Amino acid sequence: MPAIDISQVALVEIILGVMIGILLVVVILQWTKLRAARQAMAEQPKAEPEPEPVSTDASARRMEQDLSFLIDYIKEFPDLMAELNAQTEVRQIPPVLLKAMVRIFRAEAVVLIRRRKTLEEPGQKARLIVAANASTERRLAVGTEVPVGDGHLGYVAERGRIMSREDYQREVVDSRRQKDTSHWPVFAVAAPMMRGTATLGVIALTRPQRNHPQQKEMMQAIASLGALTWNNLAVYGKAKVAADVDELTGIYNKRALKFRLSEFVYGARQHGALVSVLMFDIDHFKQYNDNNGHIAGDQTLRVLAQLVQDSVRSDDVFGRFGGEEFLLIMPNRSRTQALSAAANILQRIERHDFPFGKGQPMGRVTVSGGVATFPDDAQDAVELLLAADKALYRAKQQGRNRVCQAESGLNPQPTATPFGADYTQG
Repeated sequence: MPAIDISQVALVEIILGVMIGILLVVVILQWTKLRAARQAMAEQPKAEPEPEPVSTDASARRMEQDLSFLIDYIKEFPDLMAELNAQTEVRQIPPVLLKAMVRIFRAEAVVLIRRRKTLEEPGQKARLIVAANASTERRLAVGTEVPVGDGHLGYVAERGRIMSREDYQREVVDSRRQKDTSHWPVFAVAAPMMRGTATLGVIALTRPQRNHPQQKEMMQAIASLGALTWNNLAVYGKAKVAADVDELTGIYNKRALKFRLSEFVYGARQHGALVSVLMFDIDHFKQYNDNNGHIAGDQTLRVLAQLVQDSVRSDDVFGRFGGEEFLLIMPNRSRTQALSAAANILQRIERHDFPFGKGQPMGRVTVSGGVATFPDDAQDAVELLLAADKALYRAKQQGRNRVCQAESGLNPQPTATPFGADYTQG
């Protein structure tokens, strides 16, 4: 496993140290101003001809509140760093940032991440997706997509800079462009999570019960810390899975698939759960390579892998089992659910316009597959793979471009159905 670059960790520590140092300087300046204000109050004559619009006493109280908030923020920041550092996956970052904003500012907050594009939507506008939400704003439920450039949040993501409500209204609200996106909510402060020039996501808060003149800087520090943690986890994740990834397609390799399948089957046996698998390969792939060359064949394998990866669930495990053969592991999925997922995959592949696909015997690139489920069709991981492989072989025999279910189970229901059929079991 490749080692993590220690220089990156040191750089993060230096950056965070500078941030804390800046905040400490602000605290000292605030404390100096507060002492000066109190001294002015002590030296002020007891009787004044006319009271000032804003009394020195009120200013002193305000500075004291600001100082108290800043000290609390500095105390909270190391806890946020430690909590983020304890996470092992990028998807765990948004909830941590959300809780920190709610805790520090006593506010409503939302965290959005940039959604990756898929092969089926090359022209789709870049979007943010709500990953964590502690807001009464109904239009931003978790899973809601916000186009980059639209509304306050999308505009911050597009420009890559922090903007308060006043900044946004001054710069955008009166423009012609904003009239089409005015249905999106405006927040007190929205800050981008940046990695270089790329926007990873946006954090935002509204209705804070605690405010501070340096609130934007505080939010930017939280966003920067989230981005740094995100980047480190991404780098670490790539290093961690390098040995498990197929070099050509970028998905799991056979060794990793067999290991994960054994884990899933063991867990399913302990908890009385299900595990389904779909094994499939490309129809007439040897002919495709012979006619078009191995470079074209490799490209088709890469595109197909990405196409399937874009369509599976987040808890599924998908990889290349060897040559033109692939395996999809579906934990907690029944036979009926697995067949439905298989039908969707076969349909996506059959409809995709692969290069040289019209030259194939079926006039397009297609796949054939077999589905098997533990414990219905097998007693262990090895038997499960064998059952799926036998079902795949029957799909080939019965005309290709179809999926068959295992017929060796305790309650066999042998079928062989083209991808467009209804897989509902009777």
